Amino acid sequence: MTKTILVPIDFSVASLNTLKIALEPYSEEPIEVILMYSEYLDDSITELLFHTSNKTVSNLITPDFKDALEIIINRFDGKIKCLHIETFHGHNQNALRTFLEANHVDEIYIPSNYQLKTPKKTFSPIPLIRKSNYHIIEVNIETDFELTIQEQIFSLFN
Repeated sequence: MTKTILVPIDFSVASLNTLKIALEPYSEEPIEVILMYSEYLDDSITELLFHTSNKTVSNLITPDFKDALEIIINRFDGKIKCLHIETFHGHNQNALRTFLEANHVDEIYIPSNYQLKTPKKTFSPIPLIRKSNYHIIEVNIETDFELTIQEQIFSLFN
């Protein structure tokens, strides 16, 4: 049976370290991975009419993030059944529970020593996740956050 794990991200290379650590203990069991990005929706009717999650995600993916994600996918090729990025717009436990149930999430991996970057119109879902009744695994990311992006990408190989 396929297990589904969720990892909150901020589209930085450093946030993918949680995914790397989450995938390491699994052997040959196929894993479905959901990377969750949290953002506030605009109040503008025009913005809401033309809002698409795919457009938001494609605008946020940097070449460095894409390279780092490809490294992880290649490294854990036999383990990852599918990987996709979902946006979350809820602000309460009910919205989070609905999101997790709709995506059939079994486990949530969150970093214990890394704060997601929250630019304008975004928020960290970690406080909501901690209050939920889902199986949460906190991982310690051993990353020097003063490394360059290329050095952070290289660290994904180790």
